[in-house]
Amino acid sequence: MTPDAPTLTSDEAAALIEAGLACHRTGRIDDAHAYYQSALAAHPEHPGALHYLGVVALGRDQLKEAAALMDRALAKAPDNAEYLANRGVVATRLGDHAGAAALLRRALALAPDFANAHNNLGNALMELGDVAGAAQHYRRARAQAPQSAHFAFNLGRALEAGGAKDAALDEFRAAAALDPHDLKTLISMGRLLRTMEKHAEAAACFEAVIAREPDNVLARFELGYAYDAMHRYEEAIPHYRRAAQLKPDGAGIINNLAFAQTALARYDEAEIDYRRALELNPDLPESRFQLGMLILRREDYTGGWPLFENRKLTSTAKANYRKLPCPEWQGEPLDGKRFLICREQGVGDQIQFVRYAGLLAQMGAQVHAWVAPELASLAATVPGVARVLDAAPSDEVIASEYDFWCDVMSLPLKFPGRPIYAETPYMRADTVQAAAWRARVNALAGAAHRRIGLVWAGNPRHHFDAFRSAPLKSLLPLSALAGNAWFAIQKGPGAAQLAPVAGRWPMDALGDDLHDFAATAALIEALDLVITVDTSVAHLAGALGKPVWVLLAAQPDWRWGKDRADSVWYPSARVFRQSTLGDWSGVVAELETALSQASR
Repeated sequence: MTPDAPTLTSDEAAALIEAGLACHRTGRIDDAHAYYQSALAAHPEHPGALHYLGVVALGRDQLKEAAALMDRALAKAPDNAEYLANRGVVATRLGDHAGAAALLRRALALAPDFANAHNNLGNALMELGDVAGAAQHYRRARAQAPQSAHFAFNLGRALEAGGAKDAALDEFRAAAALDPHDLKTLISMGRLLRTMEKHAEAAACFEAVIAREPDNVLARFELGYAYDAMHRYEEAIPHYRRAAQLKPDGAGIINNLAFAQTALARYDEAEIDYRRALELNPDLPESRFQLGMLILRREDYTGGWPLFENRKLTSTAKANYRKLPCPEWQGEPLDGKRFLICREQGVGDQIQFVRYAGLLAQMGAQVHAWVAPELASLAATVPGVARVLDAAPSDEVIASEYDFWCDVMSLPLKFPGRPIYAETPYMRADTVQAAAWRARVNALAGAAHRRIGLVWAGNPRHHFDAFRSAPLKSLLPLSALAGNAWFAIQKGPGAAQLAPVAGRWPMDALGDDLHDFAATAALIEALDLVITVDTSVAHLAGALGKPVWVLLAAQPDWRWGKDRADSVWYPSARVFRQSTLGDWSGVVAELETALSQASR
């Protein structure tokens, strides 16, 4: 002891530490530090003084000093659960998660109901990737302290990481109820709700955050994302703009802003924002892909196709593309080579691009086409296709049987300067099936002079299906036109819309009899006209060379071009475009006129 150090009894030193703890609890850290130092000056190896000075150092982010002080305390009191637990927190902060877990387990062996130790062990296990173990200890903490919003939040994190989304949401809701002002909980709950496609509830979480913290960039971005998912693009845009102002280097934010502009058919504004995002992050695949589609929409194929390749690299699509064991074709000579066209995306995409098999065959390749099973028999009729695969071939088969492969939608890129259209028809219906359908359709049509097939709804899982599909009741004015026999070739959930209009629109429902695209093709051969929204049936009718009228939303897919009324892909197609997103009345009026003129 130094000559000027005060002489204190153990009880007096303990009283100093208690006074320090009282200050510590009320946030008077400097005063607490002074009390602890006084106790330590009198008793240089006092474990309590050492430990709580370590706690002060931890709070000041002086982690190495905190570890040294706490280690000295533990040398004097190795079985103190509180000291072990706090030393575990320091280890976690230093990145030693395994060491932290060991210290916290020692603490819990001494004090099995130590709620904070359970919680902090959960934190360490989360960092170590043991999500199930973390959840177990967070539950123990919750059981010991059910009013702790923090423990509920942490249990929610672990449950979400383990895939138990509903249970995680329950914990986040509990945490929010216990502490309604905790923004971290609201943001985490909102993001979880978004992944569960509960977008309106997610938006409410982010709105609450922004009400309290208007410049929270994450909440601004997430609220824009939630509105985006609900197709509320006008509302999303100002939040993306504000987020971009707050984080000017946020390429992902600007990409989403551009996407919202694209969804509203503001293509010039969208292009500016996509290019701005790419200035910030030149390798951002989402922006490159979306910019590629925007350029293709303008029919700039030289500029668009290379960017379109980025569809395979986006976060949502990357897992769908596997690296195959033989070379991807880059334009090499194909004489005598075995070539695999690989399936990707939807059936309509496969119908549209399998046309390039003919060009490959002209180069001398033996072409095999891997397509969706429901398309297989029809794909076999495409010129140049020698064999059709209706299931994914194994790597062993690909390595032994093929010299080259190419994803079906990448084929146009490999034929620069060549026309994008194929001679139509490039698919053919079975003549026997077509004859049978013709007899059935004629019998049902009676005296009607025109037989029209109708499809009003697409795949409900498509992101833009809410706009792309037309409610059947919106097309009802067509039923008043004389001389037409209507045939519903609608499949899927959209077919349920037939019943409410049955008494007002006589229409024969044939969708249940169409078990594959070969059957649909045979039916189309028996019809005079197909009217359809943007679905695989539009591509099928076009590939068959049959008259098809395609009804498009105001923001249509890139492949239908920007303003044209025909299709560069399908010469037999005619396009009818909305002028206002979601409003089909103008399209229906054009259809009425076109049908009336065609009947003269």
